Amino acid sequence: MGFPHQAVQARGRNKILRVMDAYGYPHELEYRREVAPGERVHEYTELVDDMGFVLEHRSERYEGWTVRYGTACAHDYLSRKRARPGVFLVSVYRLFPGRRDHVVTIRVNWPPKKPEVHPSEKASARRR
Repeated sequence: MGFPHQAVQARGRNKILRVMDAYGYPHELEYRREVAPGERVHEYTELVDDMGFVLEHRSERYEGWTVRYGTACAHDYLSRKRARPGVFLVSVYRLFPGRRDHVVTIRVNWPPKKPEVHPSEKASARRR
């Protein structure tokens, strides 16, 4: 049995978010818009049950993988939210009972410029 759902206060927000069950892969993604150099405003907090951040186990490739995967997740989320254009700092945390561990923080330009979209993130071509 996993740990019971816990209430987590989203930073800068009044609403209460729920933490997923421990048997999953609960992660929290915080999106902060960069409004000026060194000045950021918290806009979104996303809670996901996502195994993608733990798929790469080789230490020499882990950082690159988390940046690439985190960027793809951010592009997906920001498109679903129809976020205004700008630069976001996205921090990813793995959630555990009683703590959260920082995974990676990335800078994301939104909307992405074409070279920023990795080929694996493009929609697959239709079959003929």
